[in-house]
This record gives sequence, C-alpha cells and structure tokens, in this order.
Amino acid sequence: MSLKRILKLLAAFLTGQGVTIVTQLLVPPLFLHRYAHGVQVYGEWVALTAAVAYLNTLNYGIQSYANNQMGIHYNRGELEEAKAVQASALLLLLVVTLVLSCASATILLMPLGQWLGLEQVSSRAASITVFLLVIQLIVSWGSALLAGSYLAIGEAHRGQNWLSAQRLVSALAMAAFLWERASFPVLALTQLASVVAFLILIAVDIRVHAPILLPALKYGSWRQATAMIRPTGYFMLLAVSSFLTWQGPILLIQRILGSTSVAIFALSRIVFSMSRYFLSIFTFALSQDITHLVGQRNWLQLRRLYELSEKVILLLVPAVTIGTLLMSPLLFTIWLHNRSLFHPGICLLMAMVSAAIAVKEHKYQFQWSSNEHTSLSKFLLAAYSAMLVVAGFLLKPLGIGSLLVVWLVTECVVVAYILRLNVKLFPKELKISQAPVMRLAAVLAAVFALAAWPSRESAHWPLGWVAAAGCASTAVLLAADYFIFDLREVRSVFENRLRRRFASVDSV
Repeated sequence: MSLKRILKLLAAFLTGQGVTIVTQLLVPPLFLHRYAHGVQVYGEWVALTAAVAYLNTLNYGIQSYANNQMGIHYNRGELEEAKAVQASALLLLLVVTLVLSCASATILLMPLGQWLGLEQVSSRAASITVFLLVIQLIVSWGSALLAGSYLAIGEAHRGQNWLSAQRLVSALAMAAFLWERASFPVLALTQLASVVAFLILIAVDIRVHAPILLPALKYGSWRQATAMIRPTGYFMLLAVSSFLTWQGPILLIQRILGSTSVAIFALSRIVFSMSRYFLSIFTFALSQDITHLVGQRNWLQLRRLYELSEKVILLLVPAVTIGTLLMSPLLFTIWLHNRSLFHPGICLLMAMVSAAIAVKEHKYQFQWSSNEHTSLSKFLLAAYSAMLVVAGFLLKPLGIGSLLVVWLVTECVVVAYILRLNVKLFPKELKISQAPVMRLAAVLAAVFALAAWPSRESAHWPLGWVAAAGCASTAVLLAADYFIFDLREVRSVFENRLRRRFASVDSV
C-alpha cells in the first residue's frame, strides 16, 4: 500500500470532482435564467443526455476490464500479457465503434421529441442533438482507454488529470454558448469538439511520457478479443445498472410527470451528488492500489487498506450528508437564485439515498478494481431493474417521493450484498468485520430522526440560521464519529508519514 500514490490519485480525483462541481454550478443556472421556460428547457436537456448515456455501456466493460487487467499483469512482471490485453481490447473497441457509428445515423430519422414528450425543442433538433452526443461518446472511448492505461505504471493520476482538463474545457465552452442561448445541436457540437482535441493531446502525451503504453495492434489477437467478451460483458452489466440508477429515473419521470418534475428531481440530486463527491474521490483514489495489491497477492496489506479507508468513509458519511441536508435551502438560493425549488421532503429522502450510496461506492470499489465483479454485475442489474418497475407503478399516484423510497430500499439491499462479496474477496483466514457498517446504520438512523424537523422548518428560516445549523451539525458529527469509528490508527498512519518526511528533510 503506497500512501504517496493514493494521495496523488486523491488529488487528481479531487481536481476532477472540482471540475464536475464547476460544471454543475455553471450549467443548470444558465439554462434556468438564460432561456425562456428555463426549468422545462433544462429538464429536456437532461432527458436527452440521459437517453445517450445508455450507449456508454458498450465501452464501459472493455475499458474497465482492460485497464484493470493490464495493471495486474504489469505488477506481476508480465509485460507481454499486458500489451496483449490492451491491443485486444482496442480491437474489440474498434468493432463496437464501427457498428455504432453506422447505426447512429438512423437516429436522425427517429421522432425522439415525440417519444420523450418534449415541448421546448423540436423533434428534428432533438434527433440531431442525440446524434452528435453519440459521436462525442464514441470518440471519448478512445480518450478513456488511453488515459486509463496510466494505471498500469502507477500513474493513474496523470490520465485522470487529462480527463479532468477535457471536462473543464467542455464545461466552459458550453457555458459560453449557453450564455448566448445556443440551440441544443450547437451545445452538443461543442462537447464533440473538445473530446476530439483532447484525444489527440492524450495520445501525444503517452508517446512522449510513456511510449510503452501506446497501443500496438500487432500484440492483439481476435482470439483473445473474443475471450474478453465474457468478462467485459459483466462490466457492461455494471454500466447498464449504473444507467438504470442514474438515467432510468430521469426518463421515467420525464415520461410520467414531465420536464418540470425532472428538473426538481435532477437539481435535488445534484446537490447531494456534489457533497458526496468529497467522499467518492477518496474511494476512487484507492482503485490503483487495490489493483496493484491484488496483482501482488498481498492480502494483508489489502485488508489493512480496506479497514483504514472504511474508517475514513464512515467518519464522513453522517457529517457530510446531514450538513448538506440542513444547508440545502442556502445552496438552492445561492446556486439557483430560486429557493422555491427546495422541497424538504424530497431532499430528506435524497439525503438518505446519498448516505447509502456513499457506503456502497466504497465497498463496490474493491470488487471493481480486482476484476471480481461477475456476481455483483448480475445482482445489480436485477436490483435496479426491479427498482424502476416498482417505481413506475407508484410514481404517478404518489409522486417523486415514492421513487426515492424504493431507491433507498434498493441501495440498502445492494450494500448488504456487496458486504458479503467483500468477505469472499479475501482468503478465509483474513476475517472482515461487518460491525463498523452496523454501527453506521445506527448512527444514521439517529441523526436522520433528529434532522427531520429542522430540515423541514429550514425552508422558512433566515439564511444565516440555515448556514449556522449546517456548519454546527457537520462539526458535531465529525467530532462524535471520530470516537465512534475509532480513527486513531488512521491518524497515526499520517503522523508517522509526516515524521518520516520531516526527518528526511532535517537529515539533508
């Protein structure tokens, strides 16, 4: 376990999540305030991008499996095998790209606007927008495969920084065109242009900085590419599950309740997604070390990484979630200049869902980064499919709250299942305790019960009171959780690291 490597990747993900937050802070307000009927226009843009997101599942498995497997082979000294995996993945990706590029032309003939019930954009403009977004998605696959290959040599942070730069440029360009009230097709075209430019830049960087990572088709074979279909297919199932989780509800709400409800749901979800980014960046920063330790079969260090990282996540989940919940009226006011979009009941349920997702993402990462994802992919597909079916029956009579309740129950079931899989990941003699997660469940039940009244009443409080309540609750929960989840060992790891760093400086 390399603390330095984790911190570098943590910094890269922090930058990336900062870019995501900038995007989410810039884009929705510009839609809402620069366009007539801004709420509906934003809801329809979200619906169109959600429709395209499904196609990313075609690449998700190839990229994820190939990058993880390359890292495992490199850390076992199997260089030829690593190059073969990369080249075979590229062959498979080229086939998918060719088929999808030809098929995407049919989108121009589809009445997407009618299918999705769009009112603020014409059906023709909707089809052109989706077509351009599909092409942008295809080009981004090459960028993701190249940037992800840095994981093999322990420099995943470098690839992540390139992808973050691309997203930032895309967000700023889109913001400029939103200010000018550009059409949907023009907005999609700006995203395509940024992805093409950065694909070229990443390829040049690899050639200069790490030419060993530059793909060479001569190492690949159709036999190996075909053999990869099964394991990459399970990663694709994970991507389908992700689509069902994040884009599925958007399309369901758009179809049943309309674009205004989509905007309210999406904006509330963004608030808690932004706060959860500070948890997810720490979780994602572990991915490179998990892959390396699995490649080295260093199970003792992997268990130590699991337990120490778990303590940090469990410390932060209650404080970040409750703090965000109580600060929501202030966030809606500052961000959107529209406090009326804050719905206390929806935000309370969204906070509960967000807490469950934060725990899931930490546990999920150990299955993901070790390529031990087969059982998980099948379970998640079934769970989230069932979630949407049940929510589909409840949404019209009971509203968005019913969807959130079903989502919360689904996430709790998923967390319980992943905990079982985490235990099986390690050798039998290395026991993984479930007690910390059970302790977190008790803490969350108590703090949500205490926060229910102030979260409802805060809709009418002065903003100063809202800020004070959010900051105070965050500070109190951080202090309490430090002792509840016993973070002394985590503190000692960082203190020892700092002592060694200062000792080496003094010796010089």
